[in-house]
Amino acid sequence: MIPSPLRIAFAGLAHSHPFTDARNARRLGAEVVAVCDADADAATDFADRFGARVVGSPAALITHRPDVLVATPRPDEIVPLLRAVAQSGAVMPVFFNKVVAATDAQLTAWESALDDVRAPVGTASVLRFAPALTRFAGDLAEQEIIGVRVHAQHDNAGFQLPGRAWQDDPVQGGGTLVTVGVHAWEMIDRIVPGARFDPASGWSRRSTGATTRSEDAAGVDGLLRRAEGGQPIPVQVTITGLSGPDRYSADVLTARGLHTVELDVGAANEQLGFAGLVRALLEEAPSERVPAPWAEARAVVANTIRAAGFVRDAQESGE
Repeated sequence: MIPSPLRIAFAGLAHSHPFTDARNARRLGAEVVAVCDADADAATDFADRFGARVVGSPAALITHRPDVLVATPRPDEIVPLLRAVAQSGAVMPVFFNKVVAATDAQLTAWESALDDVRAPVGTASVLRFAPALTRFAGDLAEQEIIGVRVHAQHDNAGFQLPGRAWQDDPVQGGGTLVTVGVHAWEMIDRIVPGARFDPASGWSRRSTGATTRSEDAAGVDGLLRRAEGGQPIPVQVTITGLSGPDRYSADVLTARGLHTVELDVGAANEQLGFAGLVRALLEEAPSERVPAPWAEARAVVANTIRAAGFVRDAQESGE
């Protein structure tokens, strides 16, 4: 049971997720109290839809004393937002929609800014909350995993729109290998929690006539190494931003056989984890906790960046 009414605020409207989050929050009885974004028209539209107040800065947002803050800023707005939270001394949970860092430099800046934040901070792809993936990972928890293969497909046409083109930029927002790839690494982390990815080979391409600034298809192979040691697990990841329907699937080979999961993209709100994310946020907030806290989420972000960098370096060197 979710205590209500909880007060939720939104910092940044860089892509579509906060609109879905706000709808789900209201369905669950939460009150959307405030929103801020550099785009005043977008903030006003959001406020009109969800009964929120538009404010001019993250600092002003925090004065409304939300129970939980959902952040979806552009990459260059992430560190200033963390600093505003730190300076406020607030302890309400803060959840960042993906992507919080697309490069090693952005990851370093993110972690440096986090050092001064008292509030619990989390981040994840929504797929972490997909019920079928949760069940799948649970069924495998006691099994010896021999190998993993994952495919994440999400049409990247939306990332090329004028207001969202930063997502297609490998340096600023990560391009397909990060923006879509984070979903693949989130799935892998649910199956093999906390493992570090060591890449061995990779490839990427842009199809003839493709308009993306990054890649429309890529793949990387390597080993997953658990922090506690043990036999490394071979992993194969395919990431595509081709036109057509989304697809998120995983094949896991264990000593007992082959196990497969494919998420139902036709029921995205529930089955891809959008509803589950907000439900988890509202359940954890009264205890000043956040789902996917950074200590657990870091492996996903680091693996996403490591894989993307390896593939692009290999492509540039002609390997």
